[in-house]
Parts: sequence; structure tokens; C-alpha cells
Amino acid sequence: MIRKTYIAIFTTFFLVGVSQNTSAQFLKKLAKKTETKLLQKTEEVTESILDNKKTNTSKENPKSEPIQKDTKSQSKEPAADLVQDSGILTYDSPNPLFKGISVQQHKGVPRFGSCDFYFSSPNRLDLTPEGRAKRKLMEKGYLRFKQMVEINLLKDLFNSIDKTALTPESRTMDEEVFKSRKAQQLLKNFAFYSGTEAFMKDYFCNEQYNSGNCQIVNEWGGMRADDFTENEKYVDFVEKYMNQILNWSTSFFPEETQTFYFVQQLKDLGTYDFDNNGFWISLPHKVRNGKGFDYTSTGSGYFYTFLPKTAYGQQVLNKTSQVEYYSGKVLFKIDAGIAERIVNNRYRDLQIVAKVRVVSEGVSEANPFSFNLTYSYHFEDPIVEIFEDAQLTQKLGSLDMRQLIYKEN
Repeated sequence: MIRKTYIAIFTTFFLVGVSQNTSAQFLKKLAKKTETKLLQKTEEVTESILDNKKTNTSKENPKSEPIQKDTKSQSKEPAADLVQDSGILTYDSPNPLFKGISVQQHKGVPRFGSCDFYFSSPNRLDLTPEGRAKRKLMEKGYLRFKQMVEINLLKDLFNSIDKTALTPESRTMDEEVFKSRKAQQLLKNFAFYSGTEAFMKDYFCNEQYNSGNCQIVNEWGGMRADDFTENEKYVDFVEKYMNQILNWSTSFFPEETQTFYFVQQLKDLGTYDFDNNGFWISLPHKVRNGKGFDYTSTGSGYFYTFLPKTAYGQQVLNKTSQVEYYSGKVLFKIDAGIAERIVNNRYRDLQIVAKVRVVSEGVSEANPFSFNLTYSYHFEDPIVEIFEDAQLTQKLGSLDMRQLIYKEN
């Protein structure tokens, strides 16, 4: 009898312990799963907050004109504050399944070149949730901007696109085949980088083993999708969305040209010239790669070829083509006291800003079937401004390209 009692007591404690352990493991997994979902939801809200269309957008902006976000009218959702920034310009999407395209702006015009990547100091990234969210928005925004420019400028390719099936690789030199394949690639890449979570699961996700989860990859139908699924997803996408995307793309480089503010870092000020009361700086017409976060290194090539269209622009090109002025250094006059403060500021992040117009020069003739676009740019305003911060809020002064003093080499 006593033995049975001990056995019963032991069994009871054992079962309770197992139950507690099992419950603890279950709760731990449940908490982890819930945390993962919350993080995914937060990221989704953060990425899409500037992409949400206002109810009257289609009436006010029929061609998806870029709008500067009014931080006072932003949604009051928990993550809304993460992406509030008056320096952001957004092209709203015509379809809620695609995210809007956000880039930085200066005076209401898209900003390219050296951009504000949200540094707490010139050499330290802003790692706050707000800084991370803005940086992610910009990184993806400039990529999507470039994709839409290509779709618009290569719109003739879509006259050759096969809408009934994916065009396979071909070793023949059939121009129509090359055009169809390139057009299909442009559509797929844009869809993959601009689709919302719901869209991605529908077109780029292949659920594995009825798990409810999938790995999203840049292939129609997702990872290991068969040929039939790939074609099915592609055809469905083209029927539903291709015309919307083509129409939206006309907001980017309309008439094959667009105005930007071209920004470059002034890294090397040299020594202050007391005789001439200023620094000798380079004009923004000979592009030099800046730090890795500069958008001049994205490969878009908007600012690689300077072709002036004005008398002062031509004068700058002619002058700096001469051997004795080839460096393109010009005098930036500035008070000695201000110059001393700048020189002694180890966190300085000087920027030179010019308003330019970028023009599409068509497809590169070197390899026409690669459909690589080429561009030129010219100054649209003779006044060049110099700021001492990446946010372009602390103006130091300006240069007038009609009245420049050049430095001999």
C-alpha cells in the first residue's frame, strides 16, 4: 500500500513537471512566433507608410505627379513617425498592390548625387528606428525610380513583348526576341522590388510542404516553380498590371528629360587663400565618385556626360578643357572667420548643389541588344549653392557661373 502511494505521488510530480515544461516550451514558441509576426508587420507598415494613396489622389494627380508629404496629415499608426521627413518626395502608386517611389528632394525637385543617408555625424550612421526606416526607404526608392525611368525610355520594347508566354534565351540574333525578353525582365524586376507583401506572396512565392510559409525569390511562381506555373503567373500579371505600370512610368523622364538637383560632396577644400579671401573648389561638371553611399555610384549614369546648352555652361566647359584650367577650380569667396570655423570642424559635410537637366541620349551603340541607356546633363541655373550639411539647411554661400574666377594649375 505504501509503495503504491509513493508511486502515485512520484507519477503526479512527474506529470506536473512534464506539463510545466511542455507549457513553457509552447509559450516560448508562441511568444517567438508572435514577435516575428509583429516585426514583419512593423516593417510592412514602415515601408508602405509613404506609399499609401490618399482617397482623392487619382483626381488630383492623374499622372502620379510627385508630392511632398505633409507630416501633419500623416497617419497616426504606430510606425507613421518613422518616415516623416520634409526632404522626401513621393510618386504615388496607381495601384495599392505596388509601393510608391520615394526619393529625396530639394526645393521640390528630385535630389540625386550625394544624398542624405541619415548620419548622426558624417562618419556615423543614424541607427535609430527613424534613421533606419528612412535609409531603407531611400535605398529602395532610388532603385525603383531607375527602374521606372528604364521602362518609360524603353517603352518601344513593349510593342514586341510576348504577352502569352515567357520568352526563352536565344542564341539567334532575332531583334524581336531580344526586345521581348528585355521587356519581360524590366516588368519582373519592377514587380519584385515594388510589390507589397500580399502581391509578392501571390506572384513570387511557392509554398513548401503546406507549411504556410515560402521563400520569396525573383522568379515568377517562386522557388522551384515549374514552367507551367511560371508562365501562368507571368501571363496573369501582364493581363492585370502591365498597362498600369506603363502609364505610371510616364511620370519619370516625361519627354525623355527631367530636372534634378545634382549634389556633390566638397571633400577637399585645400588651404584658405588669404590673398583672394576664399577657397578654390571644383565645379560639379567633372564627376568624381564620393563615398560609397553617394547615389552617383549606383550606375544610373545620369551625370557622366556634361553637354552644356547655355552660354555660361559652354564657357565653363571651354575654360576647363584648357590645360592650365583643367582641374576646374574656381574661387569661392568666404569670410576668414567662417572659413576658420569650417576648417576646424572635423564633422563638416560640405555639399555643392546645382540645378541640372538630364537628357536621355538613347541606347548605347556599343551593344545595342543590351539596351543600356545613356544620358547627358547641363546646367539649368547659373547659380550654384554651397551648404555645410547633408540636409542642405545651412547655406554658406553661392557661385554665379557667369562670373567665375578660375585657378591656374
